[in-house]
Amino acid sequence: MVLSTYNTIRFIGYAVPTTPADVVSIGNPNGPGAVAGYYLANADVYTDIDARIAIMKNAVDIAHQNLPKADGTTLNLFVAPEFYFHGIHGPYIYTEDSNDPMIYLKQRLEATFINEKYKDWTFVFGSCISALVKDIDAVYASDSATTRNSVVKNLSENWLNSYGPLNGVVFDMLVNFIKNCHAYPNCEVRNRSVIVSNAQISTPNKTITTNAMITEKYYCSNEDFLLYSTNNSQVVTEQMVAYPVIDLSAGDAKQTSDDSFAIFNQNGTTGTTQMAVEICLDHSDVRLRRNIDNEPTSVSGINVQIIPSCGMQISEASIASIANSFVFNCDGQYTLNDNTTGAEAIQKVNSVYANYKNKVTYNDKSISYGAHTQFAQVLSGPVKGNPTANGALNAVTKKQTSTDSLKVYPVAVPSELNFSNYFAGGPGEIHIYGGDTPFDLVS
Repeated sequence: MVLSTYNTIRFIGYAVPTTPADVVSIGNPNGPGAVAGYYLANADVYTDIDARIAIMKNAVDIAHQNLPKADGTTLNLFVAPEFYFHGIHGPYIYTEDSNDPMIYLKQRLEATFINEKYKDWTFVFGSCISALVKDIDAVYASDSATTRNSVVKNLSENWLNSYGPLNGVVFDMLVNFIKNCHAYPNCEVRNRSVIVSNAQISTPNKTITTNAMITEKYYCSNEDFLLYSTNNSQVVTEQMVAYPVIDLSAGDAKQTSDDSFAIFNQNGTTGTTQMAVEICLDHSDVRLRRNIDNEPTSVSGINVQIIPSCGMQISEASIASIANSFVFNCDGQYTLNDNTTGAEAIQKVNSVYANYKNKVTYNDKSISYGAHTQFAQVLSGPVKGNPTANGALNAVTKKQTSTDSLKVYPVAVPSELNFSNYFAGGPGEIHIYGGDTPFDLVS
């Protein structure tokens, strides 16, 4: 495939809820809270992955048909939310490294989206959760798992039934218990994102050029997994898990295609364009910014900061991008506010955004589901990796006064894709920023 020279970019988000079915909120899930519910998925991992890719392709093609004809000068960046790929247990369970579902997922995404139709596209396919466990039934039956699951369910139900000061006391007990459980987990879960590019991507040191890469989440929140199942299914709960440690002491630049690091080069652009994927809580915990003074010389500066999430928005203190750059968030959990679209400061971040809202009935109970996308342009980058350090400055974002750059398209899903077997909160929307007038890429 002949690479074009891209000097402009547009941003496309698939705002689809990726939260579980029958959601019960414990505390504020958009803050320090968590959820109960159950997972919609196919019991066969490969069938589940294929179904979710087919649903994704349907959304991508809706975006594709609503864009101008490709001219080889504009790069289309498509982003889906965190937890898009998951199984009936939450994480896909596998018993041997050779059966890691990420191997199959990456191959199938490349086979589906590396072709002439999407030649000017780069994709960040949300994230996939998985766990290497020799005997998951033994883990579920262990005293450690049954005790911590019993304690958490009891505290959660008591929180739901309490009020006033006692409600806060119970919630504090719940949060602290889960934090302690994270210190000695029953299993290790990996939360990884697949990046696929028809324009090709490379490591910042330019030793590897490829069409697909993987990056991995570092920080585990209180709500990445269910506290308990509402339909009595066996699930890997929040109090059972931890994520693997990622050594960021020498920076976050990718060195191989499948390592855990975040920063990569987007090939095909004029000059050097560097992108980075920061999954959900990693953004809140300032993963990329904390290393801006510690990156190797191959990292000239992040031009596009990408945040696939399920319960996150752009944080002013966490922006790591340099001047004349972009930050783009695609979230599968909540709406930013009650507006459909807007152009304003959201918690000090000047941005254009769109919200997707939907209500679903489970067991005669109406549940609100949401998703959003958020787009910001950076005028000047941050000073110092530690936002609280002496002399540190946060990035400055461009004031947004119009939603003219934004277009919203509802997603219709063909019945044969069986969408409701895999996602609980409705088919979502495609949000396109810079559809007719894409944004200049400045290296």
